[in-house]
Amino acid sequence: MEYGIISLMIIGGILLYIKINELQKQVKAQQVQIDKLCKETGNRQLATYFISDEEKEYIAHLKNSGKEVEAVKKIREITSMDLVQAKQYVDTL
Repeated sequence: MEYGIISLMIIGGILLYIKINELQKQVKAQQVQIDKLCKETGNRQLATYFISDEEKEYIAHLKNSGKEVEAVKKIREITSMDLVQAKQYVDTL
């Protein structure tokens, strides 16, 4: 009896994990579409990757001060970029 309940819980957890993963992929795809629309319509400030000029200056200052890790963290706080995207953004500054 206990093994049956534990098995059901494990299977339920796996199914839940799979569904959450699918939803995360859908949200990411929708963010990409929204960002593309924002860029095409001239509303960059509405995009999920928008960084104001003040924030860019601060991030550039962090990078130039040798604090690249903090700069990447700040980018990730401001935007929805993942770690690799944020690192690439800081490297291009």
